[in-house]
Amino acid sequence: MEVSEELNKLEKTGKFVLGSNETIDATRSGESKLTILSATCPPDVEDKVRKLADENDVSLYFYQGGSEDLGLALGKPFLISAMAVIDSGDSSILELGGNYK
Repeated sequence: MEVSEELNKLEKTGKFVLGSNETIDATRSGESKLTILSATCPPDVEDKVRKLADENDVSLYFYQGGSEDLGLALGKPFLISAMAVIDSGDSSILELGGNYK
C-alpha cells in the first residue's frame, strides 16, 4: 500500500481531525479509528497518544516522514504532527493500524 496515495484519498473522501489537541480528544473518546503520528511528533504528545490509544483500543500508525511530509501528503500547506482518522472514506488507510514503533 502506498501510504501517501491513501492519505490523498482520505483527504478527498474521508473525515479526520488534525492537530495534537484534536487528535488527543478523538483518541481519548474512541472516535478515532486510526491515529497517525509523524516521525517528528513532539515526545510528550506521542507519549500521551500512545497511552490513550492503548486504553481506548485505537489503532496507531507512525508515519515515516516528518510533520512537513505528512502535511504535504494530505495536500495541506502546513505541518501536521498528529491526526486522527474518523472515517476512512474511499481509502484503505485503516489497514495501517497496529504499526507500533
